[in-house]
Amino acid sequence: MVELLLKRYLWLIDTLKRNGELTFDEIADKWDTSSVNDSGSVLTKRTFYNHCQAIARHFGIDIECRRGRGLNLYRIVNPETIEENSLTKWALDSFSLGELLLGNADIADKILLEDIPSGREWLEPLLTSLQQNRKVDLTYENFVGIKFSGIVRPLCVKLFKRRWYVLAQLSDGRKRIFSLDRIKSLELTNKKFNCPEDFSPKEYFHDVFGIIAGVDRKVENIVIRAYAELPGYLRSLPIHHSQKELESEDGQTDFSLRLIPTFDFIQELLLHRDQLEVLQPKSLRDEITELISKMKFHYE
Repeated sequence: MVELLLKRYLWLIDTLKRNGELTFDEIADKWDTSSVNDSGSVLTKRTFYNHCQAIARHFGIDIECRRGRGLNLYRIVNPETIEENSLTKWALDSFSLGELLLGNADIADKILLEDIPSGREWLEPLLTSLQQNRKVDLTYENFVGIKFSGIVRPLCVKLFKRRWYVLAQLSDGRKRIFSLDRIKSLELTNKKFNCPEDFSPKEYFHDVFGIIAGVDRKVENIVIRAYAELPGYLRSLPIHHSQKELESEDGQTDFSLRLIPTFDFIQELLLHRDQLEVLQPKSLRDEITELISKMKFHYE
């Protein structure tokens, strides 16, 4: 029942977001043909008003009526709320995409998607842990055989490059990241814990790219040079929120970033091969040069 209501809420938000102002009759007509309405139910005004109140309560999104000449038009009056809440925006984008794909199920063989590795079964108990501040007992083994077993305090979950991760605090106070697809077992306990008041997941990952944070390295001012078509890709999808374009000429563009050059970031730089060059700092440029030399050694 909760899942069904959530889908209805997301459908209503998405419908108004895409169409702007609509009358109740127009909204009801769109509901009649929606894939979410698999039972063929009729949207009544009472149900519609209840959904609007629930959306305001759970998402902070206000749907109001603008009275015109013989028409009552409904619209979202604070659409910026969607953009400001990353979870709401992600859920809405995912729902909208799902609706689009389901509406084209007859050409499913022509729509190719990326799969997310196993591990989603641990997501639900982890979200319950985060909601109720309950410790979890987990057993974990990474790809090189390093094992962990114990009770931890989950602090947040993060999706990165098609894998889900959980950042947890160990019994000694240290923080550690676990990939959900490498968890062997996980049990939600009844032991409560207090989440650190000064801890902010967003701030914790603010100065890094990826899931490696809390390292000893410092934030650095980094300048990279992109060649060929790469500048266009970096403009449309920045590597990091700190990315800024400096100057562009003769088929090359310089960008600056301010972050900690962790393993994940260096891997991202190497992903772009000969279309990207690190200009500053020299220490990172030298590190990249050494890695390229080691890569070359494997092919000699």
